[in-house]
Amino acid sequence: MNNHDILDDEPPPSYEEATGRPSNNSNATNNGPPPPTPPRPTNNKTSTAHSSPGTPGTPGGGPASSPTAAPHTPAQTFQQILPAARQAVRQQFPPAFNLYRDAFPGPVQRPCFLGEHQATPLYSVTAGWAGLVLHNGPSDDHAPLATVAYGPAARRMAVSLPPLPGRAPGPALSVHTPTVMDPTFAFVVAVPSPGSTATRATAATATTTTTYRNEKFEWRRSASDAVAGLGGRSHGWKLVRLSNELPAGGMAVAGSGPPSGDGHEVVAVCTAAAMSVSKLWKFTFLGTGLSGALGEQWAVMAVITGLVTWDQDRRGG
Repeated sequence: MNNHDILDDEPPPSYEEATGRPSNNSNATNNGPPPPTPPRPTNNKTSTAHSSPGTPGTPGGGPASSPTAAPHTPAQTFQQILPAARQAVRQQFPPAFNLYRDAFPGPVQRPCFLGEHQATPLYSVTAGWAGLVLHNGPSDDHAPLATVAYGPAARRMAVSLPPLPGRAPGPALSVHTPTVMDPTFAFVVAVPSPGSTATRATAATATTTTTYRNEKFEWRRSASDAVAGLGGRSHGWKLVRLSNELPAGGMAVAGSGPPSGDGHEVVAVCTAAAMSVSKLWKFTFLGTGLSGALGEQWAVMAVITGLVTWDQDRRGG
């Protein structure tokens, strides 16, 4: 007996169908074999599992949907509704990630690394008394993406970054470290100027140029909701953009970062992880920082100076 849907209005089988033996009714032998069973109602369901080869799997004889068709995933939908300007922005780091180490290191301990999950390392991080190195890959065999050199007593730090697109490497950038009068990590870095990206096309090529300007940012200690939302320690750091102008292209970023106490936008937060042997630190971009409109050099600077806050805190600095 077929395992039909209990909602199908199909009459029960006859005695002959159920037992395979003739009934005691003499009319059964005179009437010949029973008529074929009428088709069952489909209850508006389509199932390719019950369709025989070459039989349409949809009502009305239309072609069955291809089992190999690409699903319409939420990620695809999200990409479709993004503004075109945001889709064009290349972002090197994921929106949020963590710093990990081996929970049970072997004879040779691996360096720490950044990644969304411990099983998917993205960038290796080596830390020492002289500074930090952010490697451009998941192991310390990869070339440095950015470095931090600590000055005497860590009063000043020099950060070396990758060059801006189409430009030669520039000098190391200075980072102001916290003092009694100014307890912030502050730096100035180049970001794209609003509306500065232009494309000039010729018969053979198309050249895109972007102009940059310097902006100041500060890492400030914070116990805000944005820091608490990371799920680590309740006290951490927030990166404040000391400019209220629109990012490159004049894009108004929906859901921009939360304001700091003085009204400036918070573009990233970080804090030490809690209750974990292998997870050390947590970081996330916010608002304009999340949009990618501040450029990749800014993103690298934000990440490596965020790592400085973790390194100095663990040293008790």
